[in-house]
Amino acid sequence: MKKKIIVMLMVLLSVGLMAGHAAASDWEAIGGMAITEVTLDKWNGTIDDLNETYFDENGLIAQKGLPVNDVEKMDNIDRVPIVYLGAQKALTENWDGTIRYEYIFGGVEGSANIGGEEGSANIGGEEHEHTAETDVRLHGLAFLTDYNLNERWSLGGGLGFYRGTKNQNLVGSRFGKKEGDTDYDLDAVSYRLGLAYERSFAENWNVNAALGYIYMEIDDQDEGNVYSKGFSYSLGVGYNF
Repeated sequence: MKKKIIVMLMVLLSVGLMAGHAAASDWEAIGGMAITEVTLDKWNGTIDDLNETYFDENGLIAQKGLPVNDVEKMDNIDRVPIVYLGAQKALTENWDGTIRYEYIFGGVEGSANIGGEEGSANIGGEEHEHTAETDVRLHGLAFLTDYNLNERWSLGGGLGFYRGTKNQNLVGSRFGKKEGDTDYDLDAVSYRLGLAYERSFAENWNVNAALGYIYMEIDDQDEGNVYSKGFSYSLGVGYNF
């Protein structure tokens, strides 16, 4: 069902972008970057569990009598960058349609030297470095519409559809069966609404900034459904053909 909805939306917006010349028919190439606040409670809960167990001098591993030193805790994922590139076209006098490719990425890592004989429960022996890395990559298309309030301000919103991977790499004998470098498939949908400002700075060129709110649903092969919401702050440029 989700695939059918995506196809229908792509067809409808594509038809709209290619339709008529009742209004301005110029295309505009756009590109930029956004910093987006995220919640990701489920993923951050997993990160907290790793910190409390392995990356804490007073954590669960340390409480078993194993020395834990040189700790670098994993940070929670609270914001991610979005890089985008796309095309915008006037649909009517006041409405614009946009298709853009979006790349969302982010990663965190932690480490600690944990004592004990490698591969055994022995609490004595040399310390060994244990590391954990979580890396997320999403690629997708966003289909957006904007209503122009005037020459500079607009209100807009739309949907984004993404595919990608979450990589988890745990190195160290104390991770036990969890140790390993594993990729998990991700599917995601985003919903957004926001306010944008645009101003020309040279012939055919403009700079634009936007404040939006994004809600995202992620289907994680590893941890099931993951949800996120937060404000997004973007800055970009456009070129009118």
